[in-house]
Amino acid sequence: MELYHGTTVQNLEQITPHYDGHENTAYVFATPNFASALRYVTPCKGNLYFGIENNTAIIVEKFPGAFEQTYKNASGVIYVLPTDSFRLTQLNNRTEYISHQPAIPTRTIPVTDTMKKLRVAESRGFIKIYRYPNIPQNYVLYNEPLFQKIKRFIYKKINQITK
Repeated sequence: MELYHGTTVQNLEQITPHYDGHENTAYVFATPNFASALRYVTPCKGNLYFGIENNTAIIVEKFPGAFEQTYKNASGVIYVLPTDSFRLTQLNNRTEYISHQPAIPTRTIPVTDTMKKLRVAESRGFIKIYRYPNIPQNYVLYNEPLFQKIKRFIYKKINQITK
């Protein structure tokens, strides 16, 4: 098994543990799902939610065009990490591979067209991309104005009626 770590930062000799904003402990995060790591090769700028659904990585748009806005012309790198210091754990209501130790990459995979690679991964079933307004009900659109909520609700109802 290989573990992947996606980032915008290139030429790293080691991946150091960082705080994730939810815990008081620093971790290096990794995933055995290449498509899941692809999500992190560009900053999402708060435009998207990331999650796991039925063992498949997901991306959920917070507003129309958020996927394209985030990933168009985006590039980064995925580091392949050794598995020896990583453990599978339940963290933030998700199952995560984490390490408290720095990890030295065994290989580097440059990513030049993230949007295209994510679309290919989606077409092959490795990732699911929910495009606004057709998003799972359990995802709340933070800072969504009331008129936008009404517009999304009406848009969904019209789509249901016309199908």
